[in-house]
Parts: sequence; C-alpha cells; structure tokens
Amino acid sequence: MRSLFLLLFAIPAFPQPVVLINGYQVPPCDSVTAESTFGQLPQRLRDLGREVIFFNNCSVPAPAGVARPSIEDIAAALATRIAAVNAPQVDVVVHSMGGLILRAYLAGKQTAPNTFRPPANHKVRKAVFLATPHFGPGLAPTLLTFGGADPQVRQILPGSRFIFDLATWNQGGDDLRGVDALSVIGSVAGGTDGLVPVPSASLSFAADPARTRTVPYCHTDVGLLVLVAASCARPPFIANVNGDDHLSWRIIRSFITGTEEWRTLGSSLEADPTGSTRGGLLVVARDKDDALLTNVNSVAAGTTQLAKVSDFHYAEQIATGPQNLTVAIATGNVTASQTVTGGLYSVNVVKPGPRAAAVLPAAGRVPTRTLAPGMFISLYGATLSTESAAAQALPLPTSLASTQLLSGATPIGLQFAGPTQLNAILPEDASGLLTLTVKGPAGASAINVLIEPAVPAIFTQLGTGAGPASALNALSGMVITTSNKARAGDAISLYLTGLGATETRDGLQWAKLLPKVFVGNLEAQVLYAGRAPGFAGLDQINFIVPAAAPSGDTTPLRVESNNRVSNAVTLPTL
Repeated sequence: MRSLFLLLFAIPAFPQPVVLINGYQVPPCDSVTAESTFGQLPQRLRDLGREVIFFNNCSVPAPAGVARPSIEDIAAALATRIAAVNAPQVDVVVHSMGGLILRAYLAGKQTAPNTFRPPANHKVRKAVFLATPHFGPGLAPTLLTFGGADPQVRQILPGSRFIFDLATWNQGGDDLRGVDALSVIGSVAGGTDGLVPVPSASLSFAADPARTRTVPYCHTDVGLLVLVAASCARPPFIANVNGDDHLSWRIIRSFITGTEEWRTLGSSLEADPTGSTRGGLLVVARDKDDALLTNVNSVAAGTTQLAKVSDFHYAEQIATGPQNLTVAIATGNVTASQTVTGGLYSVNVVKPGPRAAAVLPAAGRVPTRTLAPGMFISLYGATLSTESAAAQALPLPTSLASTQLLSGATPIGLQFAGPTQLNAILPEDASGLLTLTVKGPAGASAINVLIEPAVPAIFTQLGTGAGPASALNALSGMVITTSNKARAGDAISLYLTGLGATETRDGLQWAKLLPKVFVGNLEAQVLYAGRAPGFAGLDQINFIVPAAAPSGDTTPLRVESNNRVSNAVTLPTL
C-alpha cells in the first residue's frame, strides 16, 4: 500500500489541454477544421502529449432574430466550453479575431456597452495571440465595403465601441486577469501582416513589450480576409504551421512548455522598423460630467488627422513622441497631451474637469489590477478636487473639499481629497466589477475596478509599498527596524489592507479567508488576521517568526491570500 501511495505521487500531473480558437469565418462552417486555420499545429501539440480542443467560433449559433452572433455571444459560448473542460487549467492559442473572443471571455463582456461580468475562475493559464487585431485591422474602409453588414466585422473595426470598451474595462485599461500571455505578429510590408498593423497586434497595452515578437509572416490564406489582405497573401502564414521550423510553432512550443527559446525567435518590438518608431492612438471625447460627446467634428494629433470609420477616432501608425491632441467640436476645441510609444496602441479619453486614472491599494502597488472588499484605496488622477483636505475623525465623511467618491450610486467614506489623489475605503460588501465615480464642482469621472475576495497589500515604513514593512513587536509595541530586529519565536503585528470580508469572533473582525505569511521562504504561524481594532480599512496579521527564519536587514516578507501575492517587502530579522 505504501509503495502504491509513493507511486501515485511520482506520476507527473497531466499537462494542460490546449484550446485553439480560429479567427473570422464566413459561414457555412461545415468545412472549418482546426487544420484549416492552424495547419500542423493541432497534431504537433498532440505529439507533445497535449489534449487539443478546437473551439470553432463559426459554429456558435446566432440568437433568435439576429443574422450572426456578436463576439460577446461567441465569448459566452467559449465560457461554457472552458467550464466543461475536465482540467483545472487550460492553455489557449488564438488567431486573429479569436484573440478578441478570448479577451471578451476574460472580461465577461456583455453586449450592452461598458457592461462586464468577469468569470470568477477563468481557468486560462497561458495564452498565445497570433495576429490579433487588438485595436482593429488596417484597411478599415475596404473591410467596411466588403463586410459592413456583418456585426462581427463592425465590432473589429478600429475605433469601434467594442474595441474601446474591451481596451478600458478595468481601471481604464484591459486586464488579462493574470494570464501569462504572448503575442506573435506579422511584420512584412509597411509594418503590417497585410491586414493588421504592428501596434494593433502588439500586446504592450496589457503586458511588457518583451511579450510581443514579430515574424515575417502574412496574416491568412483563408476566406474574406485574403481578399482584403491581397498585398500579403503568400506563405508562410502566421497561424498555419507547415513544418518544424515555422517560427510561430517554435514560439508556441517554447512558451507553453516553459522554456526561454521564444525570447530569441523572430524580432523584438525594439528591433522592428515599425515597432520602434510608430504607435497607435485611439481618442474618445467626453464632456466634464463624463458623457460621451457625439458632436466631434475632427481629432488631430499635432498635424496628423485621425480617421473614423466606426465610433471613435484613431491612428493606426503615428510617429512616436509627444503629441498635442485637438478635439474639434461645435462649441470649440478640447485639448490634451499624449506621448505615443513605439509598438503600443494608446487610448486617450479627452475631457475637461476631473479625470480618474487608476485605483491602487493605499499600501502600495501589487501585481494585479484587482482590489478587495473593505480595502483602503488611493484613487489617482487629475483635477479631482480644487483643494486638499483630510478627515479628522471616524466615521469618515462622504464629502471632502467639495468632492465625493461614489461606489455605484452610494457615496463612500473619504480619508483624504486632493487635486491628484483621493483616499477612501471600499464597501465591505463590494464585489464583481464596481464603478467608482469622482464628483465635484468641476464635473465627474468614472472608472471601473474589479473586486476579488482578497488582495493583500502591506504598508511599509517608507510609505512607498517597498522596503521595511510596517510591523511591531506584538509584546513590546516597538517598530521592527534594523536596530530592533525580529527574532525567531517573536510575535509580530503586521499592518496591511486587502484581507477582504470579515466575520465577528471574540469581539474581533476576523478575515473570512485566512492568509499565509512567509518570512524568507518559511511559512509563519498566523495567530490573528483581520481588521486592526479601532481602525477603518486597516488590517492586521499577528504571526510568529519561524524558528529557522533567515537573518538579515532585508529578509523577504510576503502575504498570500486568495491566490494573490502581496507587494514584496522586508522584515529585519536577527
């Protein structure tokens, strides 16, 4: 029996299934296979021991009374398919529009504008985007002529409301929800693969620029898009793997198996002629109260006029560097500044009055864009209030410096209000995708934030989210510093935020999710985790320094909860 037990633990876990998602297709779907888009890729993945699941987006039926399903409809079908996979995680490889389907799934995008229901457990471990038009394809007027009646074509057009919503759904940007992602894009003629410009296919809007590789391949040899991309209709094609030396295959194989070869294949954005010198730009205009302006006559970046074929103005490839934006409307011009970065497609919402730009844990930046119920937060932006003011007592006021912060329609407590920063405490029952709105004499600005059960963020003595943790010796009350180090067996009180919802036990507000504390790489015994008694938005963890904890002035300290890891801080130990 003991030998069987050891044998079971010696068997490696089965590798993740790979879901393949094809790009835009024209019905009928009878002849559409994984091989018609991906060539030899499905069999090569099977040869690696991977189960291959082909999600044919063309086979998703349209809702009643509609000719073709929207990308949101297809994403909902993908959600059902991934949920049914008998594995805790999957890897995903997508081509072209398939990447927009995957992103719509991760965001839980609904057909109504700016409406999202992100899945709690999306199950996606790694994703490879092949020539995805994240900000729309080139040759938009031609696409509109050939397929403007198709709702999917209208959604993928540059400057569409769909593209804008997906690019700004969480804190004004896209959020790949922790998925380890990589983009492979074609750069053949004029900085495109014949259809998709390099800045549009780059993953730089959501990941490090190093996560984008360019290859000298054309977009496709299948369907309507081949007519549009006639200038680049020769093999090899970016998704159609035709041999062991096909660069897309080598990059996919390396990335999903965890080797570093992909970093050396193709070219980096910095080495690509377009990726190093041209960026993309999407401009949306709002009034001071955050309502979309519908009377925009033109938008210019310096002397470059932006195009419009759908809802908003855009530039597929524009020179890098500072640009002065001018939005011309009937009552005058609204201006803003924008720095265009090579290989990056930027989104700029031009508006007078307040502008909410980002919401972070007040303790400091953590490696996720998510927040937690009851968290002490800092909202950053511009023209948030006309002066600075701080709360003097509890309960926190819902108005400071003539400024309010609303969670949905309900004002929440403000600890500080200033022109570029608001400090507040999120509601204890916050969940899902929450809209925070700054309101003041100068106008209003809304921003979406995604709430998870717990997102630990540790306060530090420098107030930067880095360096020595805000921690006390629980018995003496002395701050832990290099001159007063924590010793093995000491009880330590650590201060943080983001432990999430609580429940009352023994007169204390205990966190419903028990966090883990690591000193170095050793897990510490947690005695208490929950709200710091007598404080709002402040959490406390009491723990015992492990007997074998390393010693030093900068011993690493971290907290984990809800599969989220805190900012990296230090605890001086003896």
